[in-house]
Formats: sequence, C-alpha cells, structure tokens
Amino acid sequence: MMNDDDIQQIFFVECDEALEATEAGLDACKAGTHDDETINAIFRGVHSIKGGAGAFGYEALQAYTHCFENLLGDVREGKVPIETALVDLLLLANDLLRNHVEAARTGGEAPDDAELMTRLEGARPGAQSPAASPPATPSPSESAAQADEFEGMDDLDALLDELTEPEPATQPDKASWFVHIRPRAGGMANGSEPILWLRDIAALGGECVHCETSGIPPIDQLDVEQSYLGWTFRLPGTVDRGEVEEIFDFVGDDCALAFGDDPMPPLDLLTDEPSATDPEPNPSSEAEDKTDDAGGPHSAPTPIPSSSKPAAAKPAATSSQAAQTSQSVRIDLKKLDKLIDGVGELVIAQAMLTQRIENEGFAHIEELGMLDTLVRDIQEHAMAFRAQPISSVFGRVPRLLRELAGNTGKHVKLEVSGETTELDKTVIERLSEPMTHLIRNAVDHGIETPAERAEAGKNAEGTLTLAAEQKAGRIVIQISDDGRGINREKVLAKAIKNGLIAEDADLSDDEVNQLVFAPGFSTAAQVSNISGRGVGMDVVKQNVKELGGRITIVSTPGEGTTFTLALPLTLAISDGMIVQVGDQSLVIPLAHVIESLRPARDAIKGLGTARQMLNVRGAFVPIVSLGAMTGAQGMVDEAYEGVLVLVETESFGRAALLVDAITDQRQFVIKSLDAHYRSVESVAGATILGNGKVALIVDVDYLVQSASGAKGSVPVLPSHLENAAA
Repeated sequence: MMNDDDIQQIFFVECDEALEATEAGLDACKAGTHDDETINAIFRGVHSIKGGAGAFGYEALQAYTHCFENLLGDVREGKVPIETALVDLLLLANDLLRNHVEAARTGGEAPDDAELMTRLEGARPGAQSPAASPPATPSPSESAAQADEFEGMDDLDALLDELTEPEPATQPDKASWFVHIRPRAGGMANGSEPILWLRDIAALGGECVHCETSGIPPIDQLDVEQSYLGWTFRLPGTVDRGEVEEIFDFVGDDCALAFGDDPMPPLDLLTDEPSATDPEPNPSSEAEDKTDDAGGPHSAPTPIPSSSKPAAAKPAATSSQAAQTSQSVRIDLKKLDKLIDGVGELVIAQAMLTQRIENEGFAHIEELGMLDTLVRDIQEHAMAFRAQPISSVFGRVPRLLRELAGNTGKHVKLEVSGETTELDKTVIERLSEPMTHLIRNAVDHGIETPAERAEAGKNAEGTLTLAAEQKAGRIVIQISDDGRGINREKVLAKAIKNGLIAEDADLSDDEVNQLVFAPGFSTAAQVSNISGRGVGMDVVKQNVKELGGRITIVSTPGEGTTFTLALPLTLAISDGMIVQVGDQSLVIPLAHVIESLRPARDAIKGLGTARQMLNVRGAFVPIVSLGAMTGAQGMVDEAYEGVLVLVETESFGRAALLVDAITDQRQFVIKSLDAHYRSVESVAGATILGNGKVALIVDVDYLVQSASGAKGSVPVLPSHLENAAA
C-alpha cells in the first residue's frame, strides 16, 4: 500500500496538470476561443486542487482555492460575464495558485494572497469581503481531531449519538430535500475520506438527520478499510443537486448516492456493493431510479432547479468506461531511466553477439535476425515512453510574457506552431532554461516600446513566434520576434571594447551575431532584473551544446531576429551508418543520410582549385572528405576511389561525404564525450561497436559548415581513444 508521501507526490503531479489545463483554458478565454466546456475544465482544475489541499492539511492553499473557486462558479453559472479584465484577474489568480502549490510542495511560507482574494470576492455579484464568504472546509487540525474519534471505540458511540440526534420538533421547510450517502465495502482502501464529504455537505447548509449503524460488526471483526455507516442529510431547496454531485466527482463507484423527498434511505442503499458477476444494477443507480419513481425531487416541480441532471443520467460505470480509466499508470522517472539504460546495454550486447558470430564464420542464422527485430521493437517502445510533446515547454511562455509585460510595458502577442512535436523528456526538461533566456532577451532587447513601434510604422503590440518541427532526424525550434533586430555596429564596437576581437577584425554578419553568445557580453545600457549582466546568452549556448545541439541566429535590422535551435530527438539510442575512413571507424547518424553511391569519374567536377562537386541527377552538391576533416590517416585521396554518402543538413543543404567504405548499419547507443573526455564541436558523441571499440558519431552539420569555410579547422580526438571504453 502507498504511504502518505507517495500519495502527496501524486497530488502535486495532479496539481501541475490542473494548473497547466487551467492556464490553457484561461488563455483560450483571453483569445475568445473558449466554450462552456473550457469554463468547466477551468473550474474542475481549481476544484480538484482544493479537494487535495483539504485532504492533506494545506490550510492556506485550501482557503485560497475556495475563494478562487467561488468566482469561477459564478462564471460557470453565467452570473459574471467573461470580459478582458476578468480574464486578466483570473490569470493573476492562477499564477498565485501556482505559487501556493509550490509553497505546499517545498514546505515554504505561503504567499500573501489577501489582496488578490479581496479582488476575487469583489468580482462576484453582490460582492462580500472574504471574511463574509461561505465558510471553507474545516481546518486540518479539526479534521484530525474528528477523524481520531473513529479510531477509539469509546468515542464512537458518542459520535453516533451526535449524528443521530433527534430532529427538531419544528416541521422542516417544504422546500427541503434529502441526499442519502452510503460508502461501499472497500471504499476506504484507496484513500477516500468520508468525513470530508460530510463536511462539504454541511458547508452547503446540509443537516444530518439520520445515521445508519446497522452494519457495524463486533469490535473484533472491524476492518479499517471497510465502511459500515450511511448518512442522510436534509438540504435547503436553494442548494442545487449538482453542487452535491460535485463533492463526489472523484469518488466514482466507492460511494452510493440517492436523492429524494423521503428522509429514510431506500432499502437497496443499505445493501453491500454487488459482486463483479452479479447481473444486478449498481445500487446507487437503482436507488436513484426508485426515488425518482416515488415522486422524488425530479419527478415533479421540486425545490431543485430544473437545470439539474436527472438521477438516471449518472449510471454506474460500464466495463468499457472502467477500462478507459485504467489506460495509464504513473511511473517514477528513475525507473524509466533504468529501463532505457538497460535497453541501451541490450543493443550493445546484441551488436557484440552479431559481430562474434560473424567473426566465427557462421552462416546467416535465422534466430539472429529475429533477435535483431525484437531488440529494435523493444528499443522503439522504450523510447516512446519518454517522448513528450513540446507543448509542455511552449505552455509556460504565456505566463512569462505576462510577467515581462508588467516589467517592461511591452505587450507581446504569442503565435505557436508545431506544439505537438514530440521529443525526449530529458531534452524537454533541459530546454526550459535556454528558451526562457531567449524569450526574455527577445522582449527586453529585440521588441521595441509601443512608442518606438508606432514611430517605425509597426503595430504597438509586438509578436513572438514559437515553431517546432522534426527535420533531418532532429527537432528544430525557432524563436522569432518582429523587433528592431541586432545592431551589428553596436555589437562589434562592444566586442572590440571588451577585448573579444581585434579592432581590425573582418567578421561576417553571422560571426558578429555569434558574439552575443560570448561570456559576459551585453549591449544593455543598464542592468535590470530581466537582462544586462551578460550571463544569459552564453548559458543558452552551453546548455544547447550539452544537449548535442547547436544554435544559429538570423537577424534583419528593423524587421526582427530568429534564433534556431537544432536538437537531437533523443539522447539515448539512434540509428547510424558505420563507415571506415582511413584508420578510423566513424558513425554517420542515419537520419541525415539520403543515399550512398560509388561515383563515376565524369560525375565529379572541379570548383576552383580546392573544391569538388558531385553531379547527382543534374544537381551539384559539394564533396566533403570526411577523412580530411577529421584528421584520419590513410584515407582515399580521390572521390571516385571511395564511397560518397549523400547527406541532408539543417542549414547548409545537401553534401556528399567521402569515406573509404560502409561497413555496417545498425542501432547505436549514444555516449556523451563530456563525461569521459571533453566536448568536441565536430563530434556529436561516441558509441561502442560490436567489436568493443569506440566509434565517434560525427556532427554532420558542423563538418559541412566547416568545409564551406564558415568555420576554422576541426579539432580531432587523440587516436588512443578508439580503443578506450566509452
């Protein structure tokens, strides 16, 4: 059975999910694309956090969500119109709710919410101060004290006497109605707390008029995970049945309910839950049907509003519905990482086994092919476990833009595309920080003030565009703004002043743009809490580099700037082509490879004195000698003597890599060089081959870019690393 810490951890995970869903719904309201279900989803998100906060004793969080929920309830019922000012207030409330959850998670001090709670109450119709609002669920200390009464049998009789106190002599108001509650057998096993349900009903004005105690067994037969009691509450006619049903939204089949005018519960409600093979209907459904047939509150004009759903509209869950609720399971990330690591070692072992069998001279073994297929299937499924849409990163940007708008006075419209693109969870987690830096700089340095934009003939509201797509086996993320662009003259002057470059340096536009990534470099006129210290952009480049990616800049003065991040889809396992280049074995990621060929002499044309081009069906692509770029010894000199591997790059088009031979094509496990040697720009990582040797994974884009003259010479690893273990 899970302990309290495990359950609380699940609660905080669900809080994060509810906060994301709530913010997405509020963003839709701000954009005017919402509907009734959007409002309901926002309400449910806050309501679920409130319920968990009460169960775990987070008083400040519970009180705040109660106030937040009150206003959302009015919005849902149409009492408060959805206007821009209201949505802005709700977004602020959701931001503070996030801070409340974080304080509860870390055990820190709860944020000051008095002012915002006053504003939330003030936005309600017939506004009252928070102190005059309906009482929240009792405090956890009260909950614990009352819950302890159930643990001692000496106090149980007193509690039952209290719950079964005779009704007042006065006749009840004719408009009142009754709800009958009966937790089912085993209903306590999954953490349900009936006492919390009862308090929520009491908070609605409910009065307990009957407690069913006939099911209590002798003390030596008591089971703490079983429920033996049932209750009947009288509710005023002003209470909607839907408000009661909301209390049991997350209870499911653990509790049977019945509604009607009869103060005594139906007999069927007193029976235990039917077995799985019992064809009889759900007790709660049957009870509800009987109360309706008997003239309950929905069979004739009743004090319950007509908008309430009929009792029969909430039947027991069917087997197919039950199956749908069990389609996901929460797994600790460390366990998932161990699984991925194990699959990686399995891939290496399978490659070694194949190599060993081939070295022994055995003919093709059918079972070996089956093993290869199974290993690949396992690898693909394991990697799919970690794949997540990048929307989890993009979804945090609206909040960041709201904060920046408050600090800078610049209002920025966000445009997003490709948010469903999936990549490895590790990449997503480490992508958040560099993206935050880039967006902050785009708003602070790139986008002009409203007055400057108006003078330049632009819309006063700036535009920030986020786009993601899979390309050449990598994920490409673009962060674009329509601001002033990079002032290269100012950047160059600052770099010379800081001693980063010589005064007579002749740099291309791209090289000037790259200066913004230099440590300590900043063109900000003054330091602010957003930027100006020069410790952001160098961190961005380092983080992206550690992920095995690269970042480029395209900027047009007066029109805007685009930062492009190219990152691997996964950091664990990929497919590659193993090639021999002189005395080195290298791996070319298969995602870059288009085709391989042995060229004829007449297909190779010269370009100037040092470059060669390959004619591929009428299109000419540059030939890049992989051996010359990596410092290999003994490689072929002429292109027609080796094999040309046609590759596609992200930013430099196609190229033909010259290698001696292609030796294999298989999956490989990516090992980081940073942990075992040092970072090398021309190398994307290393892997262990079937013969136990280390092969370097080439960075195709960097090599092609270097060969074009945009980069200097490429550093090469010492040859002794070929025989080292990764």
